[in-house]
Amino acid sequence: MFRLLTVGDGDLSFSLAIKRAYPQISVTASTLVKSHSELCQTYASAIETSKEFQEIWNEQIIYGVDATKLEDSIHCNTEETKFDIICFNHPHLGDATLLQSEQRHAENHYALLSHYFYSAKKLIKTNGGRIHLCLCGNQPKSWKIMAAAETNNGLQCIKQDNTSVPIDKWLFKPEEEDRYDLAEVQSHYPTKRKYRNGSLGSKHFLARFGIDIKGQREICLMGVLNISMLSRV
Repeated sequence: MFRLLTVGDGDLSFSLAIKRAYPQISVTASTLVKSHSELCQTYASAIETSKEFQEIWNEQIIYGVDATKLEDSIHCNTEETKFDIICFNHPHLGDATLLQSEQRHAENHYALLSHYFYSAKKLIKTNGGRIHLCLCGNQPKSWKIMAAAETNNGLQCIKQDNTSVPIDKWLFKPEEEDRYDLAEVQSHYPTKRKYRNGSLGSKHFLARFGIDIKGQREICLMGVLNISMLSRV
């Protein structure tokens, strides 16, 4: 089975939207918050999101996961338990003091993502496993993402797209695209129209499946880029 891991998914609406879009695949959600109660206190919408994700779709949420030490909380002892793709959307350290210095902000996030790539490599499938990242604005350049991925971790960038592109274009490898059918959108799925039509600067393909842009810290309202990495090893 195709296995996907999401990292730091805020209110879990990205994980749920992916599962709604492709029910055939396995989606495991991970978050830095320590418990379900803390998650729901932080994101009010997570009450319903997590309930559907777990009870309707029978998927797992793993709490207390450090994106730089994924292997400490998520154990993949065999090739079958490793992931086809690991996704980290809009990574941030949550340190307000970094906003006082653009250079420190960039340097610290460069370090964060270097460690994330190093850790994620341990959990992806040996043959064709991929690491996915979603950033906005000038972050790919100012955070030196290619250096963090290629120079530090031996990863190769294989695709860059904006978030309005159908997700099968980056979620699956070309030879896998015909194996999975996009599900029909249900009436209760879509998020607010302004997050679907691009009127605020950008739009996300998964908005029709209920991804909550506000739950993603409204960072999607700027120019957003999906970046996929492939291990050379």
